[in-house]
Amino acid sequence: MDYARAVVLGVASVVVVTALVSGPLVPGVSLTQERDVAYGTGNVTVAEVQFPDRVTIERASFGQDGYYLTVPPATVRFSTLSGSPTMVYRLAIDELGYTRSTVHFLSESVGERYEATIQSDSFDENELTNETYHGTVGVVVEDSRSRRVVAERAVTVEVVG
Repeated sequence: MDYARAVVLGVASVVVVTALVSGPLVPGVSLTQERDVAYGTGNVTVAEVQFPDRVTIERASFGQDGYYLTVPPATVRFSTLSGSPTMVYRLAIDELGYTRSTVHFLSESVGERYEATIQSDSFDENELTNETYHGTVGVVVEDSRSRRVVAERAVTVEVVG
């Protein structure tokens, strides 16, 4: 047997043995560390939220069809943060029947300030009939105490392009 073939068989053997030992064949053996984290627990108090002044829906570039939603981040400042609470940054555009939100999983390592983001989205050109829309941005937190809206603000959604 040549050296290259021996190396390939050796690596394949290690992979197969590892999969068998850490799988259901040998109960109680795991090669991954389980984290026992209950999100939405702990304590979070929001001191301040700074929302963007405007949100844009911009025409796609480079010959693509449609429009893309861009929501600038909201800066959230915490006065207390412990455990594993969650935070949702959301946008609603009632005239379009549209909502978008992103869940953020918090921990003490986040620190005092956090930039909450909303993932981009796309719109078909036929969905947009106005140059501007009235929207609402908000931040919702959930901890051991409750789930609650901590800040909300009206925002202009501008169609560009």
